[in-house]
Amino acid sequence: MSADARFKAFRRFNADPPPIHLDSRSRPGDWALAWFASDGIEDRLARALLRARAVPFKEMLEAFEFFERARRHVRAPVVADLCCGHGLVGMLYGVFHRDVDRVLLVDRTRPESVDRTLGALAEVAPWLPSKVVFETTELEEATLPTGTATLGVHACGRATDAVIDRALSVGGPIALLPCCHPRSGVPGPPTLAQHLGHEVATDVARTYRLEAAGYATRWTTIPASITPMNRVVLAWTAPAPQRS
Repeated sequence: MSADARFKAFRRFNADPPPIHLDSRSRPGDWALAWFASDGIEDRLARALLRARAVPFKEMLEAFEFFERARRHVRAPVVADLCCGHGLVGMLYGVFHRDVDRVLLVDRTRPESVDRTLGALAEVAPWLPSKVVFETTELEEATLPTGTATLGVHACGRATDAVIDRALSVGGPIALLPCCHPRSGVPGPPTLAQHLGHEVATDVARTYRLEAAGYATRWTTIPASITPMNRVVLAWTAPAPQRS
């Protein structure tokens, strides 16, 4: 979908990727620990997730790389990970940022991977569990305080637009990793979908919508070796917070 990008969370993979497809949905376990051997917190978190077999390898890399691109522009005392699945991206905010007081995870059902993921991360970051709240509900019913930073990581199809709706209703910054763009009902002039493709045309329309609502926006990407649906859309209304 989008141009490739270099790894930021696990920079060694730019020169020396592990001997596994980075988009693998397997849970490699203990035999993969050597790929994350340093004492840095990212590697310690990755080892804990691998030992717990908490999430697929692809989704672990995806979460860390998305977080590295979103954290500077999209952060607030409350971070809501909508259509969250295992909730790893939201949890990373609670691990790395002292100014994030609450991580709200929202989905229609609570996957068992949430508890495994939270338990694994807590081995390295014992301060995390007290920040995390899970709401089993529809997006429209989620309890989002004004100014909440809203995440939509591979919210499928028009679910990304529902994430934007909720984010705009509370006025906080937004980070999206859209996927599975619908081929029908593409917003904007049909010629854009014809010449740019329906994925780009849809995200262009979303970006115009965010700009019209008063947001500054930016597009970037995570490595395409993790997922071809790798475009990151960031939107914020205030100067970016300093990275801690």
